[in-house]
Amino acid sequence: MKTLLGTLLLTVTSLSAFDYALKPVRVTPDVHCFFGKPEIMDKTNNGNIVNSCYIDAGEGYVVVDTGPSYAYAESAYKEMKKIKSLPVKLVINTHIHDDHWLGNGFFTQSGVSVVGSDDFLHNVNVQEATRMQNTISPAAYKGTVSTLPTEIISETTRKKVGNQDIELKIIPRTAHSTKDLVVYLPKSGVLFAGDLVFNDRLPSVKGGNINGWITTLEELESMGALHIIGGHGRNTEKNSSKMTHEYLTQMRSEIRLAIDSGLGIDETIKKVQMAEYRKIKLYDSMQSGNVEASYRVLEWE
Repeated sequence: MKTLLGTLLLTVTSLSAFDYALKPVRVTPDVHCFFGKPEIMDKTNNGNIVNSCYIDAGEGYVVVDTGPSYAYAESAYKEMKKIKSLPVKLVINTHIHDDHWLGNGFFTQSGVSVVGSDDFLHNVNVQEATRMQNTISPAAYKGTVSTLPTEIISETTRKKVGNQDIELKIIPRTAHSTKDLVVYLPKSGVLFAGDLVFNDRLPSVKGGNINGWITTLEELESMGALHIIGGHGRNTEKNSSKMTHEYLTQMRSEIRLAIDSGLGIDETIKKVQMAEYRKIKLYDSMQSGNVEASYRVLEWE
């Protein structure tokens, strides 16, 4: 019996030996978040570039985005249990980009329900290698299995978990992704905006729609949330969407002017530099691609 128990413990330990050394940050009395680094994913940060948040619902936690790997999700939950040893009652995925949901399997193995939009059914192929699998270290990725949400929703839904009323709002247009989902806590006025909101680094427009994104940000800002927590960046104040909104709006204006002047896509990429944003992290990695992706949308207006 001792030998069997020892083998089981060794198996569990070896599955999740990698520790991300995560530290939770208190946002409100009932919300803690793990804030990722403003970097491109690589074998040094191992995908710790994304925000993952825990909502204290009294009887358990609700997790908003599970991060880039099984080990990440395990590391985060281990730290949250030090604050309050609660079970996880529900997991929510804000969108289909894999840095936000590859930790799902850590929770589903215990029977926890994961909610996500039907975009997962249409635009995720679990048979394909993930970006993380190809980018982060094998030790950090170990144990990770592409695990889709177990509960698919296609319209705005409300959940009651413990003492929390939770609104899951499906964005009805392509914005950052083809179908973004935001989470709102009416009681505390906290809005989890996923990758609709970036700060500390430039957003990525590739795969999105600049017009839909700007319209969506205007809708979210009109909700009057006291805290807006994005998918990347540490600013959680009610004005945390300002940088993303202003950046996208200015870029749209400059691209429209370039198109009206008869400039092609290559000329526009060179012209629309937006030098005041050079100080923002990942400018060199993102700016040209953002202009290109936005031009391809705006040229058809």
